[in-house]
Amino acid sequence: MIQSASLSAFPTASEAWRRRAFFRRGLRAGDIAIILLVVACVERLCHVTGREHVGSGVMPALVMRALLITAVAVTWGLLLTKADVYRDRVLGHGATEYKRVVWATVLEFAGFSILGYMVGVRLPTAYLVSALAISIVALLAWHWAARRRLIRLAAAGSLAQPAYVVGSAGAVASAIDELTRQPGLGLQIRGAFVSDAAALDGRPGLPVPVIGEVGSLQETVESSEGIAVVVAEDSGLTSAMIRRLSQSLGAEGRLIMLPPLLQIASSRLWMRSDRGLSAIEIQQPRVDVAHSPLKRSSDIFASLLIIVLLVPVWLIVPPLIWMQDRGPILFRQTRIGLNGKPFKIWKFRSMRINADAELAGLLREQNRTGSPLFKVDNDPRITRVGAFLRRTSIDELPQLFNVLAGSMSLVGPRPQVAKEVELYDEEAARRLLAKPGITGLWQVSGRSSLTWEEAIRLDLFYVDNWTPGMDLWILLRTVKAVLLLDGSA
Repeated sequence: MIQSASLSAFPTASEAWRRRAFFRRGLRAGDIAIILLVVACVERLCHVTGREHVGSGVMPALVMRALLITAVAVTWGLLLTKADVYRDRVLGHGATEYKRVVWATVLEFAGFSILGYMVGVRLPTAYLVSALAISIVALLAWHWAARRRLIRLAAAGSLAQPAYVVGSAGAVASAIDELTRQPGLGLQIRGAFVSDAAALDGRPGLPVPVIGEVGSLQETVESSEGIAVVVAEDSGLTSAMIRRLSQSLGAEGRLIMLPPLLQIASSRLWMRSDRGLSAIEIQQPRVDVAHSPLKRSSDIFASLLIIVLLVPVWLIVPPLIWMQDRGPILFRQTRIGLNGKPFKIWKFRSMRINADAELAGLLREQNRTGSPLFKVDNDPRITRVGAFLRRTSIDELPQLFNVLAGSMSLVGPRPQVAKEVELYDEEAARRLLAKPGITGLWQVSGRSSLTWEEAIRLDLFYVDNWTPGMDLWILLRTVKAVLLLDGSA
């Protein structure tokens, strides 16, 4: 949860908008600089406008070069603008922004190639492909760096757009919690309008001031400029009220709807509109995550590759564990896998011998016997070598052999013990429809800092919305977390 803050600590809506506009201009200037550099280099290498093609004078050749570079740069910039990469709804949104940058770049090169063919200019394929690759890498690197900067500035509040959340007290609290995990949205939650103010009595207050009930929202919107309104569940707003809000927000404002579809990936949502009727169709999952041949073959190939690449680790770690206390190298424990089937999970041992026998006593000492996550804070059972193995996630490496055996996957829900699975309700039990993974959404979205409910929600999102691209994204985030030693579980 975010903490309440004095409104004077926030930039005004107009200030935040001007800062974001300045940021967009800087991003656009960087794009233009990269485009000009790439086009100039390609033109020089390919000799597209050499004297032999243009004329006998130096000036005509120079003029032709300038016109060519300008034309390509302008059309490229227009394509990026047309792709909305500078709009608030795309800027800073990661994959969406990157896809649009790639689309605009590929389209520019395709058009440039077709135009060259039509006018009789033969572009060397090697140069063209190299220029395309360099352009994509350079632009993506620039937008990635800009996104990181944008997120930092938004988190600090300097680029954040003032926002108000509307809905029932419970829905507003959940929405604020979700929105604060998404700094890329560029929102600074300043207050809430609730549809059930009476529900606040006798319960902890919201993390932001309650401005009023939903009925007073329109007045606030009409007296403000450049704000965002986030509509959560049970807001009580009719379609007519939402249309009026949208009109009142103006060009600088944003209206964001958070329907009860947060656990469904956008790739499964289809907007349909016909004769004034707008509807959202939810597509069924296209691939069974537990029985995907692509996922299984990828697991086998990647596991074998990692095992071979990490041969030095297999040679160094076992002696270190054994010298610590002359105990076993590996730790084996029963976990619950696909469809509730038990299996033995393997890890490098990171705790002292007979650590399981001490668990119940430690949980009682910390008054955590009723906790669904059977974990001990500042666990004294972890050895010095084990602490290093856990911090670097090396202790998880033997699970690669679980992956080869088919009881686990590289990516999936976290494998849990039987006592934890016994606490599942019918909804949570759907985690068992996928093989447990060495890493997953749980780990890369906060790792061990997440609550039980949040971890279950992320695992269910993975089971319901799995795609190969999601696995790749999780693996890349895992590599980053391990290299930065960022919150290993």
